[in-house]
Amino acid sequence: MAKCGAGECECECKNGCGCIASSDEPETCECRCFNETGGTNFGVLEGVNATTKINVHFRGANAAQVAVALSRALGVQLAVPTSLLNKRVTVRLMNTPVRSVVKQLGLVQLKRASTNRSRKRSR
Repeated sequence: MAKCGAGECECECKNGCGCIASSDEPETCECRCFNETGGTNFGVLEGVNATTKINVHFRGANAAQVAVALSRALGVQLAVPTSLLNKRVTVRLMNTPVRSVVKQLGLVQLKRASTNRSRKRSR
């Protein structure tokens, strides 16, 4: 069993867990259990930006499922390097900007392709 906690939230899960809390408001927190088949979402992250400081604790959670959950909550596209695809994540970070959390987990944020690119025509 994996135990996680951040801010004023805690959980214990069979297949890995994750908790996220606002650094400034520890009562604004959320924990989730990860399972073998599906992902989850952290609603506590909705509306935050890359510099918002948070407390996170992931333990025994599949890296790909963590990436999906964070991607959904943050509204960004995250890629998981192939070396991490089947790895279990264990990390505890305090008062850390969202951007740094993504980096510490080894995930990569994909840039959105610009739709207003001017194309040169070949003649």
